[in-house]
Amino acid sequence: MSYFFIINPAAGKAGAARLPELIHDFFKGRRLHYELAFTERRGHAAELSRKAVINGFFHVVAAGGDGTIREAAEPLIGRTQALGILPGGSGNGLARNLYIPLKIEEALNGLLQWRPRKIDAGLANGKPFFCAAGVGLDAEVARIFNSGCRRGILPYVYHSAVTFLRYRPGPVVIVMNGRRYEFSPMVTAILNGRQYGGGAVIAPDAYIDDGILNVVVVKKAGILRTLRAVPDLFNGTLPRHTDLVTTFTARTVELSCPAGSPYHLDGEDFESDGNLRFSVLHQVLNVIAP
Repeated sequence: MSYFFIINPAAGKAGAARLPELIHDFFKGRRLHYELAFTERRGHAAELSRKAVINGFFHVVAAGGDGTIREAAEPLIGRTQALGILPGGSGNGLARNLYIPLKIEEALNGLLQWRPRKIDAGLANGKPFFCAAGVGLDAEVARIFNSGCRRGILPYVYHSAVTFLRYRPGPVVIVMNGRRYEFSPMVTAILNGRQYGGGAVIAPDAYIDDGILNVVVVKKAGILRTLRAVPDLFNGTLPRHTDLVTTFTARTVELSCPAGSPYHLDGEDFESDGNLRFSVLHQVLNVIAP
């Protein structure tokens, strides 16, 4: 077995600098081939993953946040190679959705203990995502957070709070399951998994391997009403707030929003031309997970 590690040295998790040492210590004495590579820019993880496949590595292990993992996973869609995950980001959404331990030592052990399982890939205008995508407040926060801010969960919470106070919802039109819906929401989230990351479970009934997308539309409300709902976001009961939250399931979703609006894929921000088409590829990615 061979393992190719793609490490994001700028990932948000403390202790990332020690990761190469931990990997070397883990493989010491084991008759397994492994190599390490480090990302240098946005998009680099996908390039390194493609090279790993060409060079015959069977396991491509992404060490970093969900953006790094999303990039590293893209070239593996539809292939026999398996993705491994060492969670090192601020939210670690895919690791949490797959119940991969957040402690690096335990995740390393899992690379040898767990068998690959197949999960779905969501697509947004052809770009893949594996946990969550969407437009609205979360996309605005992703754009700000990725613009050079200090990494970590506390800075993310801070920017979320500041952005919430000034955010003004724009019109969103959604077409799915043969029906058309119009909203002016705070968040329009398209989920492949249950949560964003950081423990924020926005779609508790979602399964990452069921071939279905979960759509969660969250209305903008006053700060006090919103604060009353926040604990339920983290204990998996947000949908009970029916005055704020509307949920759907679909296999394809067409979404229209103002041109230039940001959207995010697993926390990585992009600019929309105003039209987004979401779909799902059923069980197309092999992931080493419990």
